[in-house]
Amino acid sequence: MADTINQAKLTISCIAQAITSTQQLRSTVTNVFNLLCEGVKPDEDHDGRGRDRKKFLQKFQEHLQAVNKDYNEVEKYCNSMIPTPELQVLGPLSHLSLDSNTDKKNTFRDAVQTYEWNQRMHEYAQIASSILLSHQLKRSQSSGGAILAKRRRALPPKFQNMSSQHVENTLQLLARQPADLTFKLIKTLGDTRILQVTVGRVFTVILMLRNLLMEKVLVKGLDEELYYENGTIDLFSESQFECMRRITDHAMTAVLQYSTTHATQPEIPLKYFLLWLQSYKNLFIDPCSICGKHLDGGLPPVWRDFRNPVACHDTCRP
Repeated sequence: MADTINQAKLTISCIAQAITSTQQLRSTVTNVFNLLCEGVKPDEDHDGRGRDRKKFLQKFQEHLQAVNKDYNEVEKYCNSMIPTPELQVLGPLSHLSLDSNTDKKNTFRDAVQTYEWNQRMHEYAQIASSILLSHQLKRSQSSGGAILAKRRRALPPKFQNMSSQHVENTLQLLARQPADLTFKLIKTLGDTRILQVTVGRVFTVILMLRNLLMEKVLVKGLDEELYYENGTIDLFSESQFECMRRITDHAMTAVLQYSTTHATQPEIPLKYFLLWLQSYKNLFIDPCSICGKHLDGGLPPVWRDFRNPVACHDTCRP
């Protein structure tokens, strides 16, 4: 606090001396212009017929030296002043400093303090970010200290630049392989296709594809409506049965699992997903593989593992 007060006093003293030197510089500059306005006067020793140019040049040189001296003084005091911090740009809030009731209302000062705190937070965040980047954790190192090869990141699904003919051929090929599954192409719009897959006599699945990438799955009962009154497909209304709603949740999880695990070839996730759906053909017949019961809380075993799709209750799954 004392250093701040001393610094302020020193700055005020330098400003006062700089103002005095500026006034003196202004006076000497005025003398130079007055001398130039008067010009060279006649020399009385020569009966007014000559002009003393040497005296005029000598006096002009003296005034210029005085101007140079005063200018150096002003520059010295300006350089000795401690630079002030940059002005804080607060936009319209700066007009609050012009309020005559600043002692009663601290809005402007609070805004300035908030701005300064925000600036310090950004500075600390940048410093912390630089420190974290320079001290990254190396989780996998060999005994000799050499860093092992980094794991390759999973490639994004290759659904771009696929011809419609290739997609149609792939869907026809997949429709022949799984048994107890019935396929029906409901709608095609550009790269988006909507398939209706019926799993035996259990339920119907609405599957929305972008080329061969699965984007949405909706499971409904066989007796539930799939269309609106105007004939368009209903992709958003959930099933009225709790059993079908849970299978929808598990199906979306399966889509994410297969799409992430087999992301290099677009048709493989779809193939594995159809095989996973096929395991529900005996939904109301097969008992739970863990507890051996058919019902748990009034629901059949609706959960299937992604690798070994056997019947299992939600509460019994490992």
